[in-house]
Amino acid sequence: MKKNNILQVFSSSFWGGGELYVYDLSKRLIEDHHKVICIYKKSRIITDKLESANIPYYNLPLCGVFDLFSALKISKIIREESIDIIHVHNFKTLFPIVYAKIISKKKPKIILSRHLIKKAKNNPLYNFLYSKIDKIIFVSNMAREEFLLSNPRIEKSKTLVIHNSIKPKEKHNYTFNIKEEYNINNDALLVTFTGRIVPDKGVDILIKAFSKLKSENTYLIIAGSGQEEYLKGLNKLVLENNLTSRVIFLGFVGDIKSVINQSDIGVFPSVWREPFGLSIIEFMQEGKAVITTNNGAQKEYIINNETGILVEPGNVEQLSNSLETLINNKQLREEIGQKGKIYFEKELSYEQFYKKIISTYNI
Repeated sequence: MKKNNILQVFSSSFWGGGELYVYDLSKRLIEDHHKVICIYKKSRIITDKLESANIPYYNLPLCGVFDLFSALKISKIIREESIDIIHVHNFKTLFPIVYAKIISKKKPKIILSRHLIKKAKNNPLYNFLYSKIDKIIFVSNMAREEFLLSNPRIEKSKTLVIHNSIKPKEKHNYTFNIKEEYNINNDALLVTFTGRIVPDKGVDILIKAFSKLKSENTYLIIAGSGQEEYLKGLNKLVLENNLTSRVIFLGFVGDIKSVINQSDIGVFPSVWREPFGLSIIEFMQEGKAVITTNNGAQKEYIINNETGILVEPGNVEQLSNSLETLINNKQLREEIGQKGKIYFEKELSYEQFYKKIISTYNI
């Protein structure tokens, strides 16, 4: 197998599913003896993660169409590091990347991963940009179709779908025990949301649905950081529904597998169209039953009532009823969890994902 020198370029400054995607892929590439360098906007949390894994990095502005400073710096890296592949994870970052390739007078492949469901722009500037991309990877069929339908000039042969995946987590002993930490009785059920706490994710819908449950021996665990104003609104909602003793905000959790393994049900009530849903497959990987909305790419891997349960976005009653069903039926809960795990291992394993990425790099 050809060993490549690879730049992974992304412009976000928070830690979420897209950043986990780049982090896991970079680690796997390095394990396979490829050389990887990450370029991203300055971010303490991302820097800490990369340094813990000994992944080299540069911090650059990555400001978009007029960012010649980043372009000059990247062109130097392309020459000095003999870069073969530039894998870009945010569309606006393409501008300095394309400029850098031209300035460097080298010919690294430019590969774009689209982590969003969004229409393609159709104007001379963007069509020039699309012409400079060697391959566009979409994380779902829905994301690919939306993009291609909005701009017929884009060559379909340049595009492909590689569903997201997550690396198998190493087994270890967990020091964080939710039930002990929050004085929850051992036979209680934990319903869990993990991810960014922002309006798009529908956590307010989840709290409203949870408030309607008849079972009082069930706790809602919310793990993740997010928008301060939205969090204030969620706390107010918890207070208004007398749920302060049964809804627990954990904040950002580094060891999210520990939270997942202690949970009984994972819930992801997004009101926007999820381009894929990494948090969902984290629960599937661990054999946990999941409930999510049917408005995004979740339909590409959640078979309703088999590998998970699909509900309408924003439908509090339907979500509450689905929760009640899983809470009251342990056998069904475990069956759905196991079917989800089998589907993950058969269709969404990290090795399958990685082989497809490497194949794309070497085309």
